[in-house]
Amino acid sequence: MPYCPNCLSEYRTAITHCADCGAALVAGSPPDASQAPPRDVELVRLCQVADPSEADIIKAALAEAGIQCMVQEHGPITARLTRVVDGATHDYAIIYVTRNRLEEARRVLDGLRSAEFQWPVGMEPDDSGDAVGSD
Repeated sequence: MPYCPNCLSEYRTAITHCADCGAALVAGSPPDASQAPPRDVELVRLCQVADPSEADIIKAALAEAGIQCMVQEHGPITARLTRVVDGATHDYAIIYVTRNRLEEARRVLDGLRSAEFQWPVGMEPDDSGDAVGSD
């Protein structure tokens, strides 16, 4: 059932735009009301990711920068199976931020995508070519 990403009102399938704010409706179910922003805050789409686990990483980076976001997961079982068997379903997640923080959120996202990965101390792969833990 489609819903408005701004006010989270649900609509019948044939309707394409919110009657209150005119926003294009989004397919699926609205997120949990506890995640919903106040009604006077305009949410805009930051990005869509194929793996809901990637959305968790982006959400954490945004939170570290002081940017609140809302993650909407889509999939046959609300995007949780990919955490067990990656690629087994057609799950994805959409991340929304407030319009006034969009540009800053894009910079955080760009920084994540261009950053070189650093292994946590003590978890670095063995550079000798031997399998970790082999004698």
